Amino acid sequence: MKRRLIAPTAIALAVAAGVSGGVMPATASASGGALTVWLMTGDSVPAVYNSVNAAFQKEYPGWTVNVEIQQWSGISAKVISALAGSTPPDVMELGNTDVAEFAASGGLLNLSSDKSQFQNSSDWLTGLEGPAEYQGGLYAVPELAGDRVVVYNKAMFAAAGITHTPTSLSELLGDGAVLKNVFKNRADFSAFYLPGEEWYAAMPFVWAEGGQIAVEKGGKWYGDLESRQSLIGLQEYQAFQNFMSTPASQDVNEANPSDSQIFASGKAAMYIDGTWTLGTDVSDNKAMTGNIGTFALPGVTAGSQAPVFLGGSDLGIAKNSPNQAEALAWVKLYAGTANQLLQASKIGFIPNASNLVSQVKVSGNIATYFKAASVSQFTPPVPGWATVEADNVMQDLFAQVAEGKVPVSTIAKVYDQKLDNLLNAQ
Repeated sequence: MKRRLIAPTAIALAVAAGVSGGVMPATASASGGALTVWLMTGDSVPAVYNSVNAAFQKEYPGWTVNVEIQQWSGISAKVISALAGSTPPDVMELGNTDVAEFAASGGLLNLSSDKSQFQNSSDWLTGLEGPAEYQGGLYAVPELAGDRVVVYNKAMFAAAGITHTPTSLSELLGDGAVLKNVFKNRADFSAFYLPGEEWYAAMPFVWAEGGQIAVEKGGKWYGDLESRQSLIGLQEYQAFQNFMSTPASQDVNEANPSDSQIFASGKAAMYIDGTWTLGTDVSDNKAMTGNIGTFALPGVTAGSQAPVFLGGSDLGIAKNSPNQAEALAWVKLYAGTANQLLQASKIGFIPNASNLVSQVKVSGNIATYFKAASVSQFTPPVPGWATVEADNVMQDLFAQVAEGKVPVSTIAKVYDQKLDNLLNAQ
């Protein structure tokens, strides 16, 4: 994604990230050298990267690390240009769904043979590792993640006699029916507010049925929306959205109008979004304090979870870096257990491996987000995905399904053709 739609959680410390002065990478020497590392604004703090730098300098005396904080706006063009040059940054933080675009440019180092050297690599989150794999190679290392889960009003659940969170999609629909009946006199009420364009929340319905956005065949990617599993998931999403949410929500996104504000105003018992909305729920309505709960969107079978979409970052090493060995050592430290746990505690991002999630001490609501990340899916790891995102293809797809003006099968066919063209464009 051009901007990974994640943000620090409520446990994040209010520490501003520092910016260094744009030092060009130095050539390695026997007595030392300098690494240049690009990290993205909002994704790290000095306490985190300075700890990694100190550990790196113990391994490589005489070396320095210049951390340069980059802005998300215009970053893709800047990365492509830097990777094509003779003096690129040694290490770059990359949006997880952007890795394929940069790998295709030929500017990233293939790390496949080094994977076993990274701590927890066998447990890396699928939603981070999958997009980093391109044409059989591994071109980046998982760094951090964020996701979305269901946020619910505990007082409304109690008023409706709902004593536990649902364990299956059918149970969730049943709870929604009860909530709609109890609050039937409340204008514009949604049991579960779900904007039609919020594809990050909609795609889990398809993934839960075993469907995919697209699949690879013979080296090319083809839309999978017309597959049996995907069609079932799309139809379930349509039925769920139409029953649980207001008609006005069918062709809007989660930001305008704000799903959090709708929830805080009492016009919805549930919605689905990231940790960053929990604070606004309370700031918009102080009465929400202590009344907010979270649970992962359940799957089709009881006790299962619908896979979540992970926004996040990976770390890539420039192929033209003269300091590849040192860059690899730095990335191993940043992606390793000690720093992943430090990063989670300092900033609140989900660590990069499923076995680390339970080791982070967070509040009950935030813990739901961490746990949900262990069951994730990812977007097609091809350069063409950047165009899919830029053209709002997925938003338009799910808005049309929610509106239901034409059959779901017809919509799926149209969008499969769009995906076939965009994902395989050279």
